[in-house]
This record gives sequence, C-alpha cells and structure tokens, in this order.
Amino acid sequence: MKKLIKNILLGMFVGCGMSVATSCTDLDETLYSDLNDTNIDLTNPDDIQLLEGQAIAQYRYLHTSWFGLFHQLEICTDQYMVPLRIGIGWGDVYVNGHKHNWDYNFGLSENNWGYAYNCINYCNLVLDNLPEDNVEDRAQMRFFRALTYYHLLDLFRNIPLQTTMNNPEGYVPEQVSGEEIYNFCVSELNDIKDVITTDYIHGWGNKYAVCMALAKLYLNKNVYLGTNDNQGYEDALAEVETVLTEGGFELAPNYKDNFRENLEGNPEIIFCVPGDRTHAINFNLMTYVMPQAGMEAYASTATATNGSCAIPQFIDTYSANDKRLADTWAMDLQHYAVENADGTYTPNAGDPIPFDADDWSGTGYLNYNKNVHSIDGAYQQEGYRLHKYEIVGGGNWGTTSDDLVIFRLADAMFIKAECLLRLGRDEQTAADLVTEVRKRSFESLAEATRTVADLKGGSVYAYGHSEYEPIAYNDWSNYISTYEGGDDIELGGLFDDLGWEFACEEHRRQDMIRFKMADGRNVFNGKSYFCKDAVTTDHWNIFPIPESVMRTNTTIEQNPGYTGAK
Repeated sequence: MKKLIKNILLGMFVGCGMSVATSCTDLDETLYSDLNDTNIDLTNPDDIQLLEGQAIAQYRYLHTSWFGLFHQLEICTDQYMVPLRIGIGWGDVYVNGHKHNWDYNFGLSENNWGYAYNCINYCNLVLDNLPEDNVEDRAQMRFFRALTYYHLLDLFRNIPLQTTMNNPEGYVPEQVSGEEIYNFCVSELNDIKDVITTDYIHGWGNKYAVCMALAKLYLNKNVYLGTNDNQGYEDALAEVETVLTEGGFELAPNYKDNFRENLEGNPEIIFCVPGDRTHAINFNLMTYVMPQAGMEAYASTATATNGSCAIPQFIDTYSANDKRLADTWAMDLQHYAVENADGTYTPNAGDPIPFDADDWSGTGYLNYNKNVHSIDGAYQQEGYRLHKYEIVGGGNWGTTSDDLVIFRLADAMFIKAECLLRLGRDEQTAADLVTEVRKRSFESLAEATRTVADLKGGSVYAYGHSEYEPIAYNDWSNYISTYEGGDDIELGGLFDDLGWEFACEEHRRQDMIRFKMADGRNVFNGKSYFCKDAVTTDHWNIFPIPESVMRTNTTIEQNPGYTGAK
C-alpha cells in the first residue's frame, strides 16, 4: 500500500470528496456525520486504501489550501503579512490577522477546522474498518490523526475529541480540555512509535516523524498546559536525541534544497507532505506573493495577484552576509529568467522586467521596495516577496505542486539546542548545533559561529510600531513609530536564529508564544511590530472556535476572551 503514495494517497480524491462536505469551503456540513458513501465498500481493502488516501489529502489541504494553515500561522507573526494592496484589494481577514483583531468569524479558522476534522474523520473511518493485524497502516492513520489533533490543540486548545465513527444516531462529539487533547496526542504517538516503520517513505510517517511530533508537543507543554517546569524540555530532548542518533539524516548541502518542488532524496527531510503536478496542485503561494509581472523572474506563467510580503523590521534583522536572506526573499530590481541549454531556467538573470505601476524608484522596472507604508494600505511594489518555496519555471506550475516540509533535521537540532539552554546544561553543545546549521548559509566560519552568550542574549529585532501614512507610493515623509527593541527577550539570540532558519515554515507563531520577555509576557502579545501593537492580555495565544462550528454543535463553549455564537 505504501508504494502508491503519488498515485493514490495524493490523487484518488483531489476534491473534497464523499459526503463529508459538498464543496471545499462548505463548512456548514455536519463534519462528524457518517462518512460512508454509496460507492464505498468498507469491507473492501481497496476501498479502505482509497479512504487512507483521502485522509492524507485532507491533511495536505489543511496546510496548503487557499485559506490554509500556512497563512493562518504566518500572517499573525512578525515576519510575514498580507497588506491591503491599494488598487488591488485583499480582504480584512488578512489585516485582522496581522493586527491580532480576529473573532469567531475568522475565515482561516473556519477553513482549517473543517479540513482538520475531515482528516480526523477519514482516519477514524479507516481505523474502524482496517483489520487489527494491519499494524503498519493502522499506525499511519493514528499518526496522521494525532498530528492533526496536535495542530488543532495549537490553534484552539479546547476542542471535540472523536476517535471512532461508530456512534449512535444523534451523536455529537463533546468538547474536551486542551490537557485531554495533549494527553491523547502523546499517548497515541507513544503507542505507535515502536511499531511504525523506521524507513523513510516519501509522504508517510515513520518513527522519526513520530519522535518529532512528540518533541513539538513536549517543547510547548508549558504553553499548552499552563505549567512552568522543565519536564517537557527533558522529554523533548529525549525524542530529538533518537532522531539525531538513529535516524541517519543529514543537513542538505544548500538551504534552498529543502524547499524544492520535489523533496524525494533530500537527506534532511524527516516528514513532508508531497505535492504532485497531476494529483496535488493546491499550494498556490505564488498567487499571494507576486505581481503577475514578477512571475517572469522565474519563467512561470502561473497566476499571481500581488498580495503578501515581508515585514521590513524582520528583514532588518538579517546579517548582510546571510545567504538565507536572498534564498527566502525576492528583493529590489527584478529581472527576466534566462533559459539554459538543458531547458532549465536561471531565475532573475536577464534584463529588468518593465513595470510602471506605483513606480517608486522612477525606473519603469519592477523593483521591490523593502519598506511598506501600512497594513491598511500598501502600493504594488512595496515589500520583499517570499520565494523560499520553488517557483517552477517553464509552465504554469508556480508553487502549486511543491512538497511542503513539516519536519527536517535542522528543526531537531534546534530543539536540542533550545532544551539544553533552558535546562542549563551542555550549553556549548547547544551553540555548536546552531553553528552547524548556520555554516551552510555563511561563507566564513567566523560569521556562522554563534556563542552561548549570543544565544542567551537579547534579540536584535527592533520591535515597535512602524508604519507610514499611506499618502502616495513615493511619499515616505510621514513615519509613525515607537521603539521597544528586543533586549528583554529571554534567549533572544536563539529566538532570532529560529526566525532566520525557519522563516515562513509554520514555525514562528509557536516560537513567539513560547519565548518570553523579562516581564513574563510572551513575544506574540508583548511586542509591537509593524502595525500590530503590544497587549497585556494573552487570549490571542489561541483562536476562537468558529461560529459555524458553534451553531452546528451547541454544546461547545467559546474559548476564553472571545464572544460566542449562541
């Protein structure tokens, strides 16, 4: 069954599929209803195999759909935003996401709740009907189910827990505490860790992916459970030690290798969600990121509508000699891609690309300005653009078929470093691990090297409110700013390194919530950045339960700090 990952697990149900929902965005359907369909035979192993494929397809949709997890996790951070583009549009959901001003109608929450429970329900349906002696496939479904519950825990905390579809008529799942969800995930992952395969099979879980999921849970235990002890760091350290000593993974030679269209054979990848040009082409990141003319820098004809960009304050944190800056962000004057003799393309290597809209540079060419006026009004050439994920040239693929990495070796190394620093032992080992990851992104060892003092010092991020009054594309005279800095962030140097290494990998929100300031607030709430202002409340750590969910299941209580839908 595992050999069919490209053809079945990603492809047999490329739409929303079956009776779980009538369309990809129809979340009014009762998600916990019977998923059986008239053309599915639950006694037929081939049909069960197709249901496994749909479970994993839903997991991919969760991350890469238009209103997917990628954007819900990224647009609220200090790295990435989708401003209101003057003359183009983009909706309030993105502005509210940046300002931390969402409510129970937040569209991204609604979409991701739906995809997550679709995945969980397909996993449950398979597990209800898969023979007990099929140990490996049962372990895979339990892995994807636990991983999805982990994402829901991270987003919402207090959610319904359902582990079977064999329920009486009229059943509605009961909401349980975040602690119960946490314990379920930990128990499930520990139960399968020693029975799931140790082999790397592209798109499937294995022992080391299970260890990484456990490490993530343990690393954030104090956040999830409201505790304040070191046991989670001890447990996370044990899990990544298994990955580092047994897994056989190696850092990829080049940082950019981890974000290619096809990650098969990459030695750093522990677990990813595969894309495919035939069966799974829904990662439309380039549409958010680039103006249409900007796609010509990559020889791509994929649709792009000019939306998201980097937060300038984050760009200013990079060392000028850090290769990850250019590997992650498209900057300044843009040039046509050049076709090579072998049919491949070299991006941004030809003549400048004409573009006269909002021509701030006065050149008549497309020129990405690092500065952005405001989240409430940004002109078309403002902001550096995310091109970390491969924009495939020679056609209209763009990023749509890119594999999406979930866990990679560098993450395991950073988790070990963080745990050691928080536990106050083997601190030089922690510094050595961070340095080892940095080596591939700097020409000199001296620049790559991070000391214990560096990692335990403050952040270099110049936090504070920072925007311009959006008067005209070439008017930067009315600057509105405050300064908070980052000296008061505990382990601020490590926090910075996490930001540079894992920018726009669904990583930053979790890190911002876990890392604290000297006054006890976390960075996510306690710091201002761009047009988002610091607050003293912490209910923004989780999202509200979506309105549609509360109207469907009236037993659900709204999360603290938010109004309900009843």
